[in-house]
Amino acid sequence: MSTSTKKDNKFLYFAYGSNLLAARIRISNPSAEFVDIGRLENYRLDFLGYSKIWDGSPATIISTDNSHVWGVIWELSNEHLETLDRQEGVDKGIYLGFYVDVINETGTVYHCRVYQQTKNIDNHVPLSELPEDRRPSLTYLKIMVKGALECGIPANYIESLKNIKHNGQGSINIEMNKAG
Repeated sequence: MSTSTKKDNKFLYFAYGSNLLAARIRISNPSAEFVDIGRLENYRLDFLGYSKIWDGSPATIISTDNSHVWGVIWELSNEHLETLDRQEGVDKGIYLGFYVDVINETGTVYHCRVYQQTKNIDNHVPLSELPEDRRPSLTYLKIMVKGALECGIPANYIESLKNIKHNGQGSINIEMNKAG
């Protein structure tokens, strides 16, 4: 097992929500370059709160033994750490940024920045059964699926994303069955 860390003037970021999609992360962080896909062990994907931007609950990760979250490892210039923090609402206390180890399919470990909502929830329900107040919008979910397809996240995980219960809100047309 090898370890990969940030290069001079750059850092690695693990995206599991809307920033799975290259076009989305590059809106505020044009230096973002795809590195790999990876799995964050002992966390699960969940949705909490409400985002006006997305008209639904945004994604978060919750520490959970024997679970994992697939995502994309991006390399960004240090100059975009502030814009990424701002995009994630760190300054507003919505998300907390910290570093975790993420493993790819061949065993390489990447030390990445990740974001977790500051509010956590204890009651774990299957994502296909999310209560109304914790559902992402259809738009948000489609962006996640499109990004996962675009980057080559394993098909079984993409299927699980497609089965997440959403709130039906959304106005953009993004195919959930294919990239592009």
